[in-house]
Amino acid sequence: MKCLVVGGTGFLGGAIVETLLRDGDEVTVLSRGKTNRKLPDAVKIISTDRFGDLSQLQGRHFDWVFDTCAFEPVAVSRLLERVGKSCQRYVLISSISAYGTFSKPDLNEHDPVPDATPEDLALADGLTEDERGSAISYGESYGRLKRACEQTAEQILGDRATILRVGLLIGAGDYTDRLTWWVRRLDQAKGDRKRVPAPAPPGRKVQMIDVYDVADFALKCAQAKSPGIWNVTGTPQPLSAVLDTIIQASGSEAELVWVSQKSILEARISPWTDIPLMAPAIPAFRYFLEVSTQKAEQNGLVCRPLSETLNRLIGWDRAHRDRALTAGMTAQQEALLLG
Repeated sequence: MKCLVVGGTGFLGGAIVETLLRDGDEVTVLSRGKTNRKLPDAVKIISTDRFGDLSQLQGRHFDWVFDTCAFEPVAVSRLLERVGKSCQRYVLISSISAYGTFSKPDLNEHDPVPDATPEDLALADGLTEDERGSAISYGESYGRLKRACEQTAEQILGDRATILRVGLLIGAGDYTDRLTWWVRRLDQAKGDRKRVPAPAPPGRKVQMIDVYDVADFALKCAQAKSPGIWNVTGTPQPLSAVLDTIIQASGSEAELVWVSQKSILEARISPWTDIPLMAPAIPAFRYFLEVSTQKAEQNGLVCRPLSETLNRLIGWDRAHRDRALTAGMTAQQEALLLG
């Protein structure tokens, strides 16, 4: 099949490109050229911003279009004006953040999702071209604008649109560093750094998925012409099990010290950013990492063992120790919790 991957040099986009090539498909990437990821020679590259000149798409035919970086509805409509008429399947990468609130467990594709507000759309309109290419720019509007992207795709393409509400992505090269911080910290837990604070209770649930498992499922959806919305993430598991698996896979000497949520908040240490994999400590995020994936599993979603992901991630991080991480506790914050 002739495939277009929008954002094909990114974390998930790159995984989709590799998966399509392994399947024997012909791949073209639409990219701004901001990400330093080397693509295989077989890949054709269209270098442009999706909010800029899209004339290079004129007259091109793509059977499948995989869109990994649409953060506002106009991003979808501008692209589909060029490629929507001829494509057989449009796979839009959305987010579980579209649900907005996670006050109940096992959210599924039939649960209500908030629409974008006029204020959300105005915020998007006010961004620069560069800002529009980054999810961080959309702040609290991110989830609602993702929903607006979904609605735009469905309005234009109907059953030719596949929407994947993806959860926390993990793997080598993850720019959010949410799992990578734990991997590096536990791998380096030696001597006077053996003791590592972790957010109690040990049984708190964590839900994440290897980026290549999402890419595999995206391909399956294209091949099967699967329409509609799909939650795509992993099976919830205790944080203690995740950290123990990292310790085992890395040969770490770490000693976990479980610290209460009360102590963490009193120390003004922020869940999720300072302590990755710890969901924000508010009722609306109580079940943030416990979304139902039953529908996707019945349609062929398969998640590899965490140990397999970790083996690649540990090796990759050890080769990139000069790279500063974007998440995680400082030594001073750890000392506060261990003190």
